[in-house]
Amino acid sequence: MREHRILLVEDDASIREAMADALRSEGYDVTEATDGARALALGLSTDPDLIVLDLMLPSMDGLEVLRRLREDAVETPILVVTARGLEQDKLKGFALGADDYIVKPFSLAEFLARVASRLKAWDRERGSGGRRTLRFGGAIVDFTARTARRGDQPVSLTPQEYDLLSFLASHEGKALSRAAILDGVWGVGSETTHRVVDNAMLNLRKKLEAEPARPVHLRSVRGIGYRFTRKP
Repeated sequence: MREHRILLVEDDASIREAMADALRSEGYDVTEATDGARALALGLSTDPDLIVLDLMLPSMDGLEVLRRLREDAVETPILVVTARGLEQDKLKGFALGADDYIVKPFSLAEFLARVASRLKAWDRERGSGGRRTLRFGGAIVDFTARTARRGDQPVSLTPQEYDLLSFLASHEGKALSRAAILDGVWGVGSETTHRVVDNAMLNLRKKLEAEPARPVHLRSVRGIGYRFTRKP
């Protein structure tokens, strides 16, 4: 396996240098960014194994960087490092797609342990035949492990709901008829009705959309059926 590559985003020079030195001492390949705009550009154009992201950044706030990366379907794990330790700040970070959160001040030993844990999980996911994790809005769904959460709260999906979401995601951006969804999820020749699809979509929205009454990812297509898109 190639050397792990880490994108380190921190505007405080002394903190960034200490973190970068610690990471390099562990054998990681580290790229540094000191502002939000540069972090976003590198996150979209390179292929890091982990992004370590401060929140209080010049040019673009770290939460905005996080939001844009996830909206552009960047699945790289993101470890948020910040002085914002309030629960509401953490919840917002998780809702936008953060994988872990460490609050300043922290020990370098704890930081390196968090990094190693994230990378181990990432390697395991990629080594199991491809990452089967879907992120959209504040939701994260792992089809392999059959787990889901919105923000930091677990969400319980039925097997049929996992299959339905997987089918929609595999045709992202396409308007699918209810008949096509029935055939693809419930099986060709199924005697279930179109109403079953409507009910399943309603339940998915309740569980995974930020505002179920105004869905932005699991959308209705008038006269046809439904469309899924990760980007609002």
